[in-house]
Amino acid sequence: MNTFFKKFAKKTYHKAQGNSLGKRSITLAFLFRKLTRRFGSREKASSYLAKNMYKLYITTNKFNKGTQIKNLFRKLEITVPKDGFIFFLDEFKNLSEEGHIIDNISIDYSRVLNNSIYDYNEMYFNPKEGYRMKLYSDSDFIRNQQDTVDAIELLIYRIIKKLKKSNHQEKTKFVHYFENMIDREAEHFEEALQRILFYNQLLWQTGHGLNGLGRLDKILEDLYLDDLNSGFITQEEAYELIKSFLKTLHSYYWFKSAALMGDTGQVIILGGKYSDEYGEYYFYNDLTYMFINAIKELQLPDPKVLLRISNQTPRDLIELSLKTINTGIGSPLFSNDEIVIDKMIEFGYDKEDATNYVVSACWEPSALGKGLEQNNINFISFLKPLNEFFDSENKEVLGMLENFDELFNSYKYYLKKEAESLIQTLDDIGWNEDPILSLFIDDCNDKQIDISKGGAKYNHYGITTVSLANTVNSLYNIKKLVFEEKKYTLNELNKIRKNNFKKAKYHDVFNELKSIKPCFAMDDEEILSISNEIIFFLEDCFKGYTNKFGGKIKFGLSAPSYISAGSEISASFDGRKEGEPFSTHISLDTNKDFTEILHFASKLDYGGAKFNGNVVDLMLSPDLIENHLDKFTDFIISSIKLGFFQIQMNVVSSKTLIEAKENPDMHPNLIVRVWGFSAYFNDLPEDYKDLLIKRALKNEGKS
Repeated sequence: MNTFFKKFAKKTYHKAQGNSLGKRSITLAFLFRKLTRRFGSREKASSYLAKNMYKLYITTNKFNKGTQIKNLFRKLEITVPKDGFIFFLDEFKNLSEEGHIIDNISIDYSRVLNNSIYDYNEMYFNPKEGYRMKLYSDSDFIRNQQDTVDAIELLIYRIIKKLKKSNHQEKTKFVHYFENMIDREAEHFEEALQRILFYNQLLWQTGHGLNGLGRLDKILEDLYLDDLNSGFITQEEAYELIKSFLKTLHSYYWFKSAALMGDTGQVIILGGKYSDEYGEYYFYNDLTYMFINAIKELQLPDPKVLLRISNQTPRDLIELSLKTINTGIGSPLFSNDEIVIDKMIEFGYDKEDATNYVVSACWEPSALGKGLEQNNINFISFLKPLNEFFDSENKEVLGMLENFDELFNSYKYYLKKEAESLIQTLDDIGWNEDPILSLFIDDCNDKQIDISKGGAKYNHYGITTVSLANTVNSLYNIKKLVFEEKKYTLNELNKIRKNNFKKAKYHDVFNELKSIKPCFAMDDEEILSISNEIIFFLEDCFKGYTNKFGGKIKFGLSAPSYISAGSEISASFDGRKEGEPFSTHISLDTNKDFTEILHFASKLDYGGAKFNGNVVDLMLSPDLIENHLDKFTDFIISSIKLGFFQIQMNVVSSKTLIEAKENPDMHPNLIVRVWGFSAYFNDLPEDYKDLLIKRALKNEGKS
């Protein structure tokens, strides 16, 4: 944090109770980064922060978390717009943090719609005789929950009071909606949208980042149909409300974004396979189409949509999704229920919970409203242990390796050490007490245990992985050039790699390593065998592990760290130079037939613990879908049957990307897909822009 803030923090008369300057400095540094995004410059952010420092408030940890929430909501500055939905965040108000805040979670908003503050008061203050009597002992958990419900009720009444004095165009209606939150279920479609936004706002305000919205077409269906059938609302009016809802969610984009602008975790789940005693079906309704049409029309990078698809998904819904993707918005992402649900059940989820799955911030499957599940808690680089082996072992050791199997076993030894180190990191994590999430997560109330202490039904940790492609290609290149063709010794090839391919005499070797085929994502049995052997071994490293709450580790083959982690790793045997990005997810950046990539991805083993997000990442030319919609729809439908896990697409030309980088004003609203979210191209760091350009050029056969 710069000296300006330290000096200013000392001078300001406002002090957060019970918090040190160190904690305030961390909060200020975090806020300054957010404000820099908002205003576009450090100077404007500094000026704004200096003028508003007196508003800074951090709760004191001498009170329980529920009381802290109550104090925080007393201090909030409430803003009521002139029209539209009510949604506001006060960036200067913060809860104290003791440990890690639980994020990356979708609460089950159906509970929000079907329960009122009165219902929670009855649960915590006035239990019915014989009903969960264990719950209502004089416990810290209950006091925490009571204070939290009090705080939410306090905020609702403050909003009502503010609304009545405002010039909001429909304040009478919205006063009624907020009054209903006190003692009634949501009664109408528009009211349901406002209630979801209110509780979503509470999560953001209390430090919970990367908030998913869950299965909105499913939970809103009954209220939508009731209003439609009674004549209370028309389909056109419902569509306009959805657009307004999405625009409201897009507000505070700068505040909600985590590592990069656009990284908000605001994913809406649509569609989905389900079954009953009569058979298997696919859920969809008017709202499914409306949400997709709305993001297509609005052209906002956030919130994003994930469409669950199956063999029974209507063709026209897939076509609409492809047309939406073809606008360049990068959404929806396709998730294959034919694979995902079975893999979740295999891991240990109840069938009902697996069938009702949502995803975390990007694509990692989880049970809705059922768990602590932290699906992006850390990551493993597959390449790091391979390079560590070659960077640390001496020439004699490398010279003693007689065949590829011995090398592979040496790599596995280093990979196991990496996994053991990760496990130790996970075991050291402590979670911030969380009565707000505990209101909405299964089992916490029955057990009288906060979610941060293991009260939830599921308590699994999810990690991501990166650089599988680089590792597979590196191992295959070594196998081919050293142990089969015997063109080089291990020491000779390692010397060239450690030199980062700089010398002119190494350029031919560098080009050879980059061009060897087959490679990762090609439908080749040997490449598939190496890939599956690596991921099976990593799974074995985690078998038998449970965290302190009894949860297991799951992992997937997609990660957001392909640039940041690559910057820290030396050159590799696949022809990647030191510090360069890793390959992106499951991808093959050539203009080859995409069917081959999907064949490869469908043969990877996602069973056991290996289902925490496995995304095929495609770069497409803008005219491909537009000119071949029927064929591309057939391609998606046939790929569902093949058995891919998930697909996301970037539809953009290298020409447009290059123009946008060189002259941002030419394409101010250009949207691209990054990690598992969409973002404005102009908001991205230069290395992300460069990688997208490089991938687009490769896809077009120009590099």
